[in-house]
Amino acid sequence: MIRRRGFTLLEIATAGILLVVMLTVSLQFFRAAAAQRRELQHRRTAIQEVANVMERLCARPWQELTPEGAGQVQLAPEVQQALAGGELEIKIDMLQPDGEPEGKRITVVLRWPAGPSQPDRSVRLTSWRYRRGNE
Repeated sequence: MIRRRGFTLLEIATAGILLVVMLTVSLQFFRAAAAQRRELQHRRTAIQEVANVMERLCARPWQELTPEGAGQVQLAPEVQQALAGGELEIKIDMLQPDGEPEGKRITVVLRWPAGPSQPDRSVRLTSWRYRRGNE
C-alpha cells in the first residue's frame, strides 16, 4: 500500500477557485455596505441642514419671514461640499382667514443627486409659525 503525503493538483486548484470566489463575494458585499453608508451619511447631513435652515427661519421676526427673505438663505459650505449639486427650496405660504396673515406655513426641501441612473434624493420639513400678540 502506498501512502501519499501532500495534496494533488486537483485539490489545490479547487481550493484556489473557492478562495477566489469567496474573496469576490466578500469584496462585493463590502462595496455595497460602503455605498449604503455613504447614502446614509448624505441623508443624515441633509436632515440636519434642513432642520438648521428651519430653525433660522422660525427665529426671524414676523415681518422678515417672507418668501423674498427666505430666498436669501443658502446651504452651509460643508453641506454644499458633501451634497454636490444639492438645491435648497424654501416656500412660505400665508394663512389669512380675515385679511391680515395670522400664520405662515414654512416648507424647506433639500434635493441632491444620488448618482447616475438613480432618482434624486430629497428631505422635506414643514413648520407653521403664528403671529404672537406683540408682533
